[in-house]
Amino acid sequence: MENAITRQPLKPGSRVYGDKAYCSQKHREALKSRGIKNGIQDKAVKNKPLTQRQLQRNRLITKVRYVVERTFGNQARWFGSKFLRYRGLAKVHVWHILQAMAYNLKRLPKLFIQNLVMQETSAF
Repeated sequence: MENAITRQPLKPGSRVYGDKAYCSQKHREALKSRGIKNGIQDKAVKNKPLTQRQLQRNRLITKVRYVVERTFGNQARWFGSKFLRYRGLAKVHVWHILQAMAYNLKRLPKLFIQNLVMQETSAF
């Protein structure tokens, strides 16, 4: 994650979200040194449970992250993409693009119907 942070043209004051796997002092310091707000969830460690404040903070972060996690979860369910073998960056990039296209095509009928319903209800 640190490479992803240092390579991106992120503006100071922006926020980076991440799950508990990225909870470390190293990542917190990398964000702080660039003036980026920390949106990484806190992780409990052995014999040190999370405080009420940390639990509340994690819930607030989850409300933002669920959109991305829902997408990845659906891709894993629909296309069996729980495990990917990364052999060559170009192949991985093409695979993710194709998966994103398939995901959007699969969701298109439902989105189309929702849009029609919204238009009908707003006409009244």
